[in-house]
Amino acid sequence: MATANKVHFGLKNVHYALITYSSTGVPSWGTPKAVPGAVNVTLSKESGSTDFYADDIKYYHLASNNGYSGSLEMADIPPTMRQDLWNYTITSTGKLLVEDVDAQPAEFALMFEIDGDQNPERFCFYRCTADRPDVNGATKTDSVEVQTQSCDLTVMPVIDPTTSSPINGKTYYRTTADTPSGTYTSFFNSVLTTLT
Repeated sequence: MATANKVHFGLKNVHYALITYSSTGVPSWGTPKAVPGAVNVTLSKESGSTDFYADDIKYYHLASNNGYSGSLEMADIPPTMRQDLWNYTITSTGKLLVEDVDAQPAEFALMFEIDGDQNPERFCFYRCTADRPDVNGATKTDSVEVQTQSCDLTVMPVIDPTTSSPINGKTYYRTTADTPSGTYTSFFNSVLTTLT
C-alpha cells in the first residue's frame, strides 16, 4: 500500500471535457482540453438534511447530496474556452470575440490536479456548468498586480436514463495513493465512464 498524502497544496493541470447528450438523454464526454494558468479552485458541498423525531428522540436523520458550488480562478480564460463553455463566437473578418445574450452555458467535466506531500492527486467532476467570468482590469502603479479571471461553478450528479450506467448518480472521482500507474498516467486522456 502506497503512502497517502498528509497535506495538500498547489493547483495545476486544469482540463475540461464538453458533454453531449444522445436523443435519449445519455451523456458522453469529449476529449479533455488543457487550460494553462490555474490559480485557485474552490468547491463547497451543497447538502441538506431532514430529521425525523419519534419516541421523544431524533429517530432518523436523512442527509442529501446536492453536488457542489464554488469558483475557478485562472490567470486568463482563453477564447477557445469561452467559445466552448459560453458559446461565444469569433467573427470571420475582424476576428472579434462576441458574447450572445441568449446563449446558454454548456455542461462539461472539470479535471485538475492538487499536489501533496507524497503524490499529486487528480480529480474529475463529471457534470459542471459555469457562469460567465467578469471583465476586470486595474491601473498599474509602482508595482504591477496581475488581474485574474474567475467563473462561478455548479457541480451536479450525472443523470443517465440507462440505470445500468456505473456513473449514474455519481458526482466525481479522484486518484488515491493506490491508483495504478496506468490509470494515473492516462487520467487526463478521457473521462472515465467505466469505474472498476
